[in-house]
Amino acid sequence: MKLEKALLFNPPVGLYQRGEDRCQAEVDGGSATSLRPPNDLGYIASMLRQIGVTPFVADYPAEKKQWRHFEEDLKTIQPDILVMSITTPTIKDDMKAFSVAKGFSSNVFTIAKGAHFYICNKEELKDAIYDVMDVAIIGEAETIINNLVLAKRSSSDFSKVRGILYRNSHKQIVQTEPEPFWIDLDKIPFPARDLMKNHLYTRPDTGEPQVTIQTSRGCPSQCIFCLSPIISGMKLRERSIGNVIAEIEECVEKYNIRNFFFRADTFTINKNTVITLCKEIINRKLDITWVANSRVNTIDEERLEWMKKAGCWLVAFGIESGNDDIQKRIKKGTTQAQAREAVRLCKKLGIKTYGFYLIGFPWETREMIMDTLNLAIELRCDFSEIHIAIPYEGTEFYKIAQDFGILTETAIGHNYFSNPAIGTLHVTKDELIEMRKKALKSLYLNPRYIASTLIHIRSFEEVKNYTRYGVRLFKNLLKHKN
Repeated sequence: MKLEKALLFNPPVGLYQRGEDRCQAEVDGGSATSLRPPNDLGYIASMLRQIGVTPFVADYPAEKKQWRHFEEDLKTIQPDILVMSITTPTIKDDMKAFSVAKGFSSNVFTIAKGAHFYICNKEELKDAIYDVMDVAIIGEAETIINNLVLAKRSSSDFSKVRGILYRNSHKQIVQTEPEPFWIDLDKIPFPARDLMKNHLYTRPDTGEPQVTIQTSRGCPSQCIFCLSPIISGMKLRERSIGNVIAEIEECVEKYNIRNFFFRADTFTINKNTVITLCKEIINRKLDITWVANSRVNTIDEERLEWMKKAGCWLVAFGIESGNDDIQKRIKKGTTQAQAREAVRLCKKLGIKTYGFYLIGFPWETREMIMDTLNLAIELRCDFSEIHIAIPYEGTEFYKIAQDFGILTETAIGHNYFSNPAIGTLHVTKDELIEMRKKALKSLYLNPRYIASTLIHIRSFEEVKNYTRYGVRLFKNLLKHKN
């Protein structure tokens, strides 16, 4: 089997953050969430080129395309391989893509990748809807894809391909040995941005194209709700500064893009790396602007000063709870005091902040949740997002919810914003939704916040974009009864 052409795609099943695995948020359901490019597909495309496969990348939701466009691409491209990025909330709807493709050609090789396969109950995959999926990848897909395709080309036994799930000749679900995490991330080629429609992925304020660059993988933290330890391991793996700089330069010189999201499980975790990268950006006179994520206990004034000099305009903090007892129970390892100090430092240096909060843990009472919502109002970050915790299989949170007897549904079909999988021991799912909505009203419809935002707007494009996000937020707030 030649396997010469591959269509790598996000299916037309709504706007979700599909490419980063640990985050599977519904974009339109968030208050200020912006869509990020499908770097996962871009990495896979670059790897497939190394073995003579011609890749095509399609992000149907981002391109506002429907199932008929997917069918047209199947007819036009006639791919031998399909690689689909799935999310746990959408996986059953996603499988329609493989069903449609098999209708065009029963021989098309269908591969799915996504966090769900790392941790799901394998018995679930015996459901008939998964019959159209030939293989699921468990691991960092770009490090596994070529071995898988080469095995298929030579009709080799899949049992020797590490990091996959497949059905054997007896229709049994088989999981192979895991592919070890690659330590030398510089071996992975840059995402194939020539195959992406880069203009679709933008800064939330100016609307300018913004690309994502992953600077490291792995997180040593032990948060009970997070998939990162499962998806990318607990050992920090960093790209070399030179490799990161080379990717920035490619984006600037080849694609004329100067806005970046420096993605990592925690970008600021290694102070020396942060400062060295910032100095190199300055020395190269790259003239870029960028955002990054952080923990409130991995930031200080020196780091922030260098980040500001190098073009950082926003830092996103996973603050989570405003109740220190809950912070301990979820093993976040940070405090309200640290959150206050991190946000204070950013404001002092003129760096915007994006606060992420998480409610809905089993122990939480309404009063505990109000501690979180009140902290969000007190900190007044420039952007705020309130998630309702989802108990993903494989996490400690899942096991705790199970032990408490409140886990009546899996994460499949559920989302962070309007359809949580569980309530707490004291607060129902519907009450969580309403508390989130009321908090967002207090944050974003506050005259003080609106005035502060308007004062800092510098262009008509920013007016349009803030208006667009405001309209989206207002629609979301109207979806549920007060």
